[in-house]
Amino acid sequence: MMAKSFAAGTRPQPSRGLLVLLVLGLAGLFSSLLIYSGTVIGFLRFPVFRIDATPVGFMGLFAETTLLVGTLVGIALVAVSIRRIRPIPFTALGACAAVAYLCCALGFGFACYFAVDVPAVYPLLGVAAGVADSGLVLVWGRVCARRLPMRLALVVVGAASALSAGIDFLYGCLPLEGMLALLFVCSALAAVIPLAVHEPQVVEEVVDSESLPAAVPDVTEEGRVVLGSRPALASLFDVAGMSSLGLVAFAFVMAVMRTAFNEGQGAYLGALALSGVGIVAFALLKRGPFLLPGGLQQTFLPMCALVVLAGGSITATLDAGAAVSDWLTYGLYSVAAVLTLATLCAVAHAGEFSADLVFSVALCAFCGASFIGQQVGGALPDEMISVAVTITTTLYAFALVMVSYMRRRSEARGALSEVDDALPAQDGAAWGIGPADDVAAKMGAAPSSDASGASVVAEVASLAQRCAALADAHSLTAREREILPYLAEGHNGSYIASVLFISPNTARTHIHNIYRKLDVSSREDILRLTRSK
Repeated sequence: MMAKSFAAGTRPQPSRGLLVLLVLGLAGLFSSLLIYSGTVIGFLRFPVFRIDATPVGFMGLFAETTLLVGTLVGIALVAVSIRRIRPIPFTALGACAAVAYLCCALGFGFACYFAVDVPAVYPLLGVAAGVADSGLVLVWGRVCARRLPMRLALVVVGAASALSAGIDFLYGCLPLEGMLALLFVCSALAAVIPLAVHEPQVVEEVVDSESLPAAVPDVTEEGRVVLGSRPALASLFDVAGMSSLGLVAFAFVMAVMRTAFNEGQGAYLGALALSGVGIVAFALLKRGPFLLPGGLQQTFLPMCALVVLAGGSITATLDAGAAVSDWLTYGLYSVAAVLTLATLCAVAHAGEFSADLVFSVALCAFCGASFIGQQVGGALPDEMISVAVTITTTLYAFALVMVSYMRRRSEARGALSEVDDALPAQDGAAWGIGPADDVAAKMGAAPSSDASGASVVAEVASLAQRCAALADAHSLTAREREILPYLAEGHNGSYIASVLFISPNTARTHIHNIYRKLDVSSREDILRLTRSK
């Protein structure tokens, strides 16, 4: 049985012009999604959304319908992805989603401009918007999966978030006609740019699925490993579960703080803009690889959560008002949401899971958490909202710490179970960077003398050449070619899984296949092979 595989590591890097288009398109998407967010807050100024036709008003009725439909559509898409039903071709999906999205924007604009006060209109519009939003999110998920590894994902998503904050600020300043014009422009960018930048998937090589061990008996047509002993969702949670907590917490807290969110829109937009700019700066300045459970998630976010909790207590004690606490809360969850979206792009880009599965799960989790938050926020008295937010932040911080602790324990057990994990890290492991990263990063860590820097570069190039020669001689697959240099540097399976954004089980499977094809039994043998002259 033969299956086709795309070589994730050989994808061309996007040009600067393409990255600009992606930033504009994503900013348009973030600023035109018709859910209860910064996009629609500005429209609460107009009379039609102050008519209490229902206990939650027209905007609440529209938003809750949209979120509920988005949750149900997300569940359906997850089921389709898990069952590996052939997905809708990109062109057809993109065209249908674009038309539906633009029609919903027009319908929403019509209801606003003419102050339609028919209650039945808004649930129908909410159903249409939920379906259209879900379709366009799926389209953008496929585009980002093809184009954005982790570093570029952080840059693009961070820049788009900052730009969308500026657009949402304009929504609150412009008259109705200007708001609607801006909404249509953003909707058009979000709908058209994915179709313009779409690149048909290129088949790079053929993988023999019979070479996989019995524990991993199947490979999809895209070359993604399907773990026979573990459901796809469990494996996806292993990879992106901790990151996704940020998106879920963001959706829930913003929905619970609905009243404060409406009144404190400036604080939220300022925090979002600063978070986006900060993440872009971090991505551009950081040297070396981005690990999946890296320092931002294991250290920075838990510390931010503790600062938010401490800040809320201090401001309450000093009677300093809720402004500082709101700023800290918005900042924490904005950073968490941007990091989650970038991580999901990187996970989908890695190729183990289809983009449809990754972003369907994210869509379902976000809409579901936001819908539940709407219900909780509506049921609680105003004085209990801050208590609910504090409890959520505490649980979020606790979950981050516990997941990080459990991951480290799991990695330690995995290391002890490997007979060769007692080997010391060699060369690249000591540098803390992988072979796929820019050689300049390694030179930056090298001694300052030109001779030493040149020696490091020569050593890296020589190691890469020997790994490439071994890969060619033993017919390694695209993923195995990615993994071999990390083994040659002395890294273990846990590190490789983290830096390549794949699950530990899949990393171990590929490592075992490399051992079998090279006829070795340990990383020590790999080190000998790759360092032999």
